Amino acid sequence: MFPRVAKSEKKSGIYEYLVISESIHIKGKGSTTRNIANLGNIKKFNTNDIEGLIDGLIRIFNVEKYGLTEDVNIVESLEHGSIIFWKKLWDIMGLTTTIKKLVSKNQSRIKIDVAKYIELMVINRCAEPLSKLGATRWTERTCYKTMDGYKDLSLDVEYFYRSMDYLLKVKEELEYILYEKLKTLFSINVKLTFYDITSSFFYTENCSIGELGYSRDKRSDREQIVIGVVTSYEGYPIKHYVFEGNTKDEKTVIEVVKKLKDEFKIKETTFVGDRGMITKLNLETIEKEGFDYIMGVKFRQSEIYEMLFDEDLDKDWNGKKYKKLKIQEKSILVKDFLLWKTQKILKEEDIPKIDEKLEKLIKELLNDDKIEYKEVKSILKEQTASITLKTCRKIGYIRTS
Repeated sequence: MFPRVAKSEKKSGIYEYLVISESIHIKGKGSTTRNIANLGNIKKFNTNDIEGLIDGLIRIFNVEKYGLTEDVNIVESLEHGSIIFWKKLWDIMGLTTTIKKLVSKNQSRIKIDVAKYIELMVINRCAEPLSKLGATRWTERTCYKTMDGYKDLSLDVEYFYRSMDYLLKVKEELEYILYEKLKTLFSINVKLTFYDITSSFFYTENCSIGELGYSRDKRSDREQIVIGVVTSYEGYPIKHYVFEGNTKDEKTVIEVVKKLKDEFKIKETTFVGDRGMITKLNLETIEKEGFDYIMGVKFRQSEIYEMLFDEDLDKDWNGKKYKKLKIQEKSILVKDFLLWKTQKILKEEDIPKIDEKLEKLIKELLNDDKIEYKEVKSILKEQTASITLKTCRKIGYIRTS
């Protein structure tokens, strides 16, 4: 029910009445409004009448006293919008119950609420990433400050660190449970899994796995740790690793691949890694586990170009000529690579007519799965006949005529 002004047109003029109405649904006709009570001509009401009417309704129905927004004095505003969103996701995934169950099963006599401290840190990372000390201060200015179960929680930073220590002991079990929950809630796609590595340096000398190594932060003078993360196609994290600071990328792959197969029960995936991870042993391990792979390879461009434009590529593939390239599989997207590269260079050289022809060519060739690279070579030869030798060299084709 709601109040509204109803108009009535008569010979003497248009009259307005204060009425109480309700919305109803009539089958076959849809929604309409029905008047329940007519309180009289609106001109007969003054401010005192309206306030008296409202106060009377509040008293009769025992409703808490109302107030107008302009009468409210804002003393403090707590951050809440993003927090409610992330907390809702946290609750849907049942993370509080999961963490409590795992921690209590593996460790007895824990005196702090590990799940709540982990929740505060995780949601802080999602909403406003800060240090552990920063997270304690952030909590003070959020709606957690007034929430039941959180408002009396000690925000001593030591409790945050201790909670992480407890969580570390159940890391393996927790990651698998999270993976299963992600599969259920978001139907994550593990047909393609991505693995990458980074490093993080620090100033303390108390880290047992801190070592000098290749630093992505350009701080080779500081000890560091190496961090590896496996994600799904969409970017959902599946598992993470922390290695000694002097661990090479290639040395981590076998462990990662085996755990995907054995612990996470992933039977089929294409493992994607960067060029620092490719070794014969790693590729053999990936194949042994029944996985496909996409790996970056670091080569001089001239060697690749030479191979791609070689008319005898099929004949020489298993011979000595390209042995130094160490390519085991002939799964090279020759067509896409050449056309993309040629198109890019020609655009830079500002050759619009040839570029238009290549645009058409690209569309035609990309729709033809049976196209062979020899056909592409002849097309490129034809298209580059009128451009300079310098441009030809840029796209990797040396004109001989």
